[in-house]
Amino acid sequence: MTDTGQLSVKKEEALVSSELQNCPVFDLSVRRAEELIPNFPTTRYYGSKKRLLPWIYNNLKNIPFNTVLDGFGGTSSVSLLFKAMGKNVTYNDALLSNGISAKALLSNDIKLSKSDFISFFESIEPVKGFIFKNFSGKYYIDEENKWLDGAIQTISLESEENKNIFLYCLFQACLQKRPFNLFHRANLNLRLNDVPQSFGNQKTWDTPFIELAIRAFLELQKAMVPSISPYTVLEPTDVSDLPTGFDLVYLDPPYINLKNNGDDYLKRYHFLEGLSQYNEWPNLVDPKFKTLQFKKQKHTFEWNHKGYFKTRLFALIEKHKESTVVLSYVDNAFPSQIELESFFTNTFNKTQVVKQELPHALSKGKKSELLFIGRP
Repeated sequence: MTDTGQLSVKKEEALVSSELQNCPVFDLSVRRAEELIPNFPTTRYYGSKKRLLPWIYNNLKNIPFNTVLDGFGGTSSVSLLFKAMGKNVTYNDALLSNGISAKALLSNDIKLSKSDFISFFESIEPVKGFIFKNFSGKYYIDEENKWLDGAIQTISLESEENKNIFLYCLFQACLQKRPFNLFHRANLNLRLNDVPQSFGNQKTWDTPFIELAIRAFLELQKAMVPSISPYTVLEPTDVSDLPTGFDLVYLDPPYINLKNNGDDYLKRYHFLEGLSQYNEWPNLVDPKFKTLQFKKQKHTFEWNHKGYFKTRLFALIEKHKESTVVLSYVDNAFPSQIELESFFTNTFNKTQVVKQELPHALSKGKKSELLFIGRP
């Protein structure tokens, strides 16, 4: 490297250092955040960013910001990262079940002991409720359906704080007992067929809900990241309706592939949404579908549809152009990397695009994860 080049690098490093020192939350928490990532809970959610957190961290750690909006919060993995960095986090997601999980995951403390947690779940009595009467032969065996009915009815009597913890752990147990951890197909037969499987884990599928919930609780305890910075979990809403004014806005929207198929999370996880709204569940399902998935909701539908997606995404980025905007996306999708990069370049003063190759669950081969970073 030439002397001129070395001076240029040193000048840039000094500028970054100056920016960071002027950022009110640049302290040891930013530098120790990467060490906490291995403690974050396992995620069984399609599109989770858990595996990408070290990469995301390394690309954002030198950007000065205090307040951050996680607009498509999902599993809360990225919100947990921001919290570990000492940031003031606002979490949003369109699904109520994800918001409930976020309240448990982003909490600063768990007052429940392991023994209290176990005692609570062991006290659950099976009942013949909505799940038993409507989901026989779809996702779980009848005895498990009765237990789930009893679990939800018992959990509903708890305090809000305990309810969030119990539901989060129950959601994780439900996911583990499902082939592919999804609910878009009524394929209980894959678990019950007495033939060798080339996928999944038969032992986990047959493990009692209580045991899987306890595992989730222990992971949750390990993941606690106490922070003096406040966090907010919004009621489920359309990200497009949220106000501006955040230092950084992180967006991880559903991906639209080139065949016009989006990642329909409501369809994939409608059963967890039903557990979250147990008393309203009968009015929310679409009886036309064997899986009893939810009726379409306008904003979730439009974020999954090629005809609306690009307009919605670009309008959302434009809305927050006075903030640093970070978009997680994938290569070989709609809109293309070239189109997204062009929009960022025209919208922001500084634009950076980074790639990370990673195998995707339920997909053959590898895809390139993309991170678009626009700074005003």
